[in-house]
Amino acid sequence: MARFRVGTWIVLYLLALLMQVALLPQIFPNGYAPNAVLSVTVLIALYETPRRGMWAGLVGGLMQDLWAGRLIGLNALTFALLGYTIALVQQRIVRDPIFVPGLLAALSQVVVTPFQWLLLYVFGYHFPWLVFSRPLPVWILFSMLFTPALGGILGFRTRIHRRTRYRSVSPPW
Repeated sequence: MARFRVGTWIVLYLLALLMQVALLPQIFPNGYAPNAVLSVTVLIALYETPRRGMWAGLVGGLMQDLWAGRLIGLNALTFALLGYTIALVQQRIVRDPIFVPGLLAALSQVVVTPFQWLLLYVFGYHFPWLVFSRPLPVWILFSMLFTPALGGILGFRTRIHRRTRYRSVSPPW
């Protein structure tokens, strides 16, 4: 897949924010609505360079911060670091269209939640860890299922699948 343009990132993030704010609270119990922007950040970073992954995470996190209207910069910093790390890691791993995005999204959720809790704690917001992390299993499962599904809907394919799709099969002789 060719690199996305920033306009495509913004559209994907806006759709994820709308889904996160309007649809997911209707499905999940109060306080358990998963973070769809994190899944989009992981998906974009899987197909970008580290620098572009960082910028994609920054754009998505800043959009989420501006939408929420408080603690501006928390998600922007966290998702920028996440986008950079995922894009850096993706250069060294095998790209599977289903397992790898789901696994990386779940691991991202496991890393992002304690990191954000720690940042909030350092800046004076003292939330108990158990209250903050209670919905984490639901978020992990959502990320594991939603990220590969979104990648399939958007047509994200590995390089091998893209090459063989457009190349005609020649006989071995």
